[in-house]
Amino acid sequence: MARRVFRAVLPGVGFAVAYALAILAGRASRVDGSEVSLVWPAAAVAVLWGLHARDLPRVQAALHWSGLAALTFGVNLTTGAPVGLSAWFTGVNLVLAAVAATALGYGGRPAVLRDPADLGRVTAAVAAGTVCAAALATAFFAQQGHHDLLETFALFAVRNGVTALVGLVVVLRLRDAQWRRPHFTTARVVETVACASVVVLVFVRVFWVNPGNPTAFAVMLPALWVSLRYTTTTSTLFAAGAGLAILTGTLLDHGVLQDLPPERQALLAQGMVGSVTLAVLTLALFRDSRNELIAELRDLALRDPLTGLANRTLLNQRLEELLRRDPPETVGVLLLDLDGFKLVNDAWGHDEGDLLLVEIARRLTEVARPGDTVARLGGDEFVVLCPGLGDPAELELCAERVRKRVALPYGQASDAPYDRITASVGAAVSERTSTPRSLLAAADRAMYDAKPAGGAGLRDREARGARWPGAPRAAAGGPARG
Repeated sequence: MARRVFRAVLPGVGFAVAYALAILAGRASRVDGSEVSLVWPAAAVAVLWGLHARDLPRVQAALHWSGLAALTFGVNLTTGAPVGLSAWFTGVNLVLAAVAATALGYGGRPAVLRDPADLGRVTAAVAAGTVCAAALATAFFAQQGHHDLLETFALFAVRNGVTALVGLVVVLRLRDAQWRRPHFTTARVVETVACASVVVLVFVRVFWVNPGNPTAFAVMLPALWVSLRYTTTTSTLFAAGAGLAILTGTLLDHGVLQDLPPERQALLAQGMVGSVTLAVLTLALFRDSRNELIAELRDLALRDPLTGLANRTLLNQRLEELLRRDPPETVGVLLLDLDGFKLVNDAWGHDEGDLLLVEIARRLTEVARPGDTVARLGGDEFVVLCPGLGDPAELELCAERVRKRVALPYGQASDAPYDRITASVGAAVSERTSTPRSLLAAADRAMYDAKPAGGAGLRDREARGARWPGAPRAAAGGPARG
């Protein structure tokens, strides 16, 4: 009980700490002593907190929303904001978090960042939340007698929206990222160092030592290069780092945005951060989606759609690869055919036959050695490709394991009234002159030589529903030469 309570409370405590620190960071980013904050990371934390509360039971969700409201009001009040302003900040952040979290989870979709459509949903959800929050802010300032309401609306919408967007995409991408050990080559290292150097020089020139020349667009060139050459996770981290560099230089009154009024600095800096983030992630996600689609199409072209095993095309590719190696290695091929499989389809239907083929594929994959390739040629014909044989007799041992594994009972894997299936297995071993075609042909001949007279399938009485024990049958003779 105590552990469950602790697990329920711990995320709320973590969000509360992160949210309080984010508010302090936002208030510390005020430009030139004004009340205009250059960045508002509390917006991102509030949306993430809202996403977490959305999936909780009502009572727990209400506690989280109450904690977010109380914390917003208390931190703003203790950092010098008047009571009215603190209450307004509370309403703005609650509206932003509630609308964005609801929009992002509309239709029960998970909050992820894996393709351009996901980025579009995240951007639309954040835009909806920030527009509503900015409208509330504008209404508050209108009551205070402010006249430049359009700039107020734009400032809060852009600043809070971009900050929330960057925070969301970084968290969503890092949460689902698959970290792999990078493959280093000399050319890759040189390219990465050169790219990083150009990025640093461009950002230093534009946002640190620039005397005010309008060259901010120059940051897009290295940003696009990163998005086209590196992973989406790397591009996301680059966008976050670029945003930090832009905001730090602007906050210290360096670079292209220096000497502008605080409102203009905040608006233009956040606009630049948002532009870089959207451009980089759109290209990176589009490239990754394209690569995934190409990989899926390649997999469909080389895999059997029913069992997921290699198909004839992939089997031939791997056979050619193995037979062309220098020095050559001994390659074994086991070709097996299920005895009487047609009667399974005739007696219990093709759906039951498909289930049986899937189970056969699973068993062959389990019995295969590491490095072997299991393929389905079509129908009830399967192949096990065994490279690196030290002794041709080893292939006969593999064939025996295959026959025994196929012949185990199937009663627990299916409701059909049969217990066992047997397989005729033909074995062939490669020679120096072997080709994929000749090797498979030799295994095919050996398989038909091994088939028992009349087959080992189901008889008429068995097709009518009687169970049968069906003993496994061994292939006659040793492996053929292909």
